[in-house]
Formats: sequence, C-alpha cells, structure tokens
Amino acid sequence: MAIDRKFLGFALPPFKVTATPERIARFADAIGERNPLYRERIAPPTFLKVLEGDDNSSRRILDALAVPLPRVLHAEQQFDYLAPVRAGDELVVERRVTDLYDKKGGEMEFIVIETSFTGPSGMLAARSRQIVLVRNAARSH
Repeated sequence: MAIDRKFLGFALPPFKVTATPERIARFADAIGERNPLYRERIAPPTFLKVLEGDDNSSRRILDALAVPLPRVLHAEQQFDYLAPVRAGDELVVERRVTDLYDKKGGEMEFIVIETSFTGPSGMLAARSRQIVLVRNAARSH
C-alpha cells in the first residue's frame, strides 16, 4: 500500500472545541497532575492532544487517506505553545497533512499532520506537529 501523494495538503474543515473545566480536570486526573493551576484554570500542555482528536478528526484523516487503522502507530508529537489554554476557552482547530514520505523501500510510510489552535481572541494559541507511521508489508526486492 502506498499513500497517494495527492493527499499532500489535505485539510479537514476547521472545527470548534471548548476546553471545559470538567474536561481539563478529567485529563489532569488521568495524567496524575496535582497542581491546582493545571486543574482549575489552565489546561496542562498535553491537553491539546485531546482537543485535536475531537470531531473524530484523526480517524477522518486516516479514512480520507485510505490508511487501515491496524497498520498505524503514533510516531512523534511536538507542541508549540504561544498562549495558555484556559478553562472555558473555545478554540478553532485546523488540521492539515503537510508531508508524506516513506523509508525502507516503502515498508514504512509517514504522514505529517500539522494542527493549529486559534484562541477566542483570534490569536494562534498553539500548533502541533504529529507524525504517524504506517507499517506496510515487507516488499520484495
């Protein structure tokens, strides 16, 4: 299986998410965060991973690229924070495929997905860059 390069630049329609105090508290519980700052007012940094997956966006990207879920591994994630995400903030999330490449003669394909999080003031609050690894059957040489 080779991911069609026509999907380079593929983007989902932007969607809105809210960083509710309840979601932040549940996430803080899940990661063992005890600092009240990250439980009551400001979302812990990796909380953005939860928000980017809203609207079933990760699955929708893989489906659009015809990537079978059993072959997928989360390879890498990077976040750039420009402003804190506060409890109650409504964010606009935009996700785009910015690179597609392979290694080992196509045995491993990589999808780079960049996500932007625009805050309530219209300012960019954060960006993320995710690399998804797709394992393909060994190819004969």
